[in-house]
Amino acid sequence: MGFSIMFMRLGGSEILDADRAGLAAFLASEGLVSSGGSGELLRVSDGAPLAFDGYWTDLHLDDVSQEEPVSGGIDHATLSPDEVSFIFHLCVAGKMLVINPQGDPLYIVPDGTHERDDVPDPDDVAWVQTPEEFAHALGVSFGAFASFRDRVVEGSATDAAE
Repeated sequence: MGFSIMFMRLGGSEILDADRAGLAAFLASEGLVSSGGSGELLRVSDGAPLAFDGYWTDLHLDDVSQEEPVSGGIDHATLSPDEVSFIFHLCVAGKMLVINPQGDPLYIVPDGTHERDDVPDPDDVAWVQTPEEFAHALGVSFGAFASFRDRVVEGSATDAAE
């Protein structure tokens, strides 16, 4: 179970290329490389997949050497503080915004990566300056839901053990 988001660079209704140099520098600073075709991010040190709080993530990013515009996403975001911070800084480095298919808001623009005219629906945008604002724009309610879900799952495990 998770929260799905996409990140890309837009210019009105057109998909533009992300800042490839910014993404490459960010990935290098984080000790990560893209696995190429799958877009999975791997640690340079040991080839292990990117993880947050000890859990594997399905965050993916197009290879910065591909010809098409680079974009990415995550299909099952947990919205943990580490994950949110990583996505925020990744988007800033690549000059990408976040598309939130769950809506309200549909677009989240981190730290000045886009101008008002760059977004297809400027009335459905949250403009955020920090990872904390980013998390709030994605919905504090999902975090509450995730906590509730974890308590239910843990309770089920406890009930099954009895």
